[in-house]
Amino acid sequence: MNKASDLSIRRLSTITLPLAMEAMRAALDKAGELSVRVSISIVDAAGGLIHLAHMDGTPLQCRDIALNKALTAVGFAVSTGSWESRLKEMSASVRQGLPLQPHMALFGGGEPVLLDGAAVGAIGVSGASEQDDVRCALAAVQAILSLLEHPSGHFGN
Repeated sequence: MNKASDLSIRRLSTITLPLAMEAMRAALDKAGELSVRVSISIVDAAGGLIHLAHMDGTPLQCRDIALNKALTAVGFAVSTGSWESRLKEMSASVRQGLPLQPHMALFGGGEPVLLDGAAVGAIGVSGASEQDDVRCALAAVQAILSLLEHPSGHFGN
């Protein structure tokens, strides 16, 4: 592991604040369309919080839950809603221990932003039903992916 070829700098692709702002707008619009109140956290590829919204009337605890969903999604590069079926395939000790780890949320509402198979960020949503949390998070992810595919006309371009 100490070969000279292993001693290098790894570059990390990540979403930016302008992308996060557009994603937040899409998630808030979806929440409005669904008539739900939610907290929304958007993290970069390293798990750093880059944007947060907490809608009026959303329970305080939803802030942390939304962040934990985003952290879980970016850390494992999978939707948090996939964990129910994933855990069934794991040993009893993993099924028991994984949910006890800090910043883990193993239920729907956390969605990674995947680019070429790597998580470049994630969105976590909490406060509504699990299904509506997922809908809001997916709206945010879709906004980012659409902007990356067709960037002209946004951000003053």
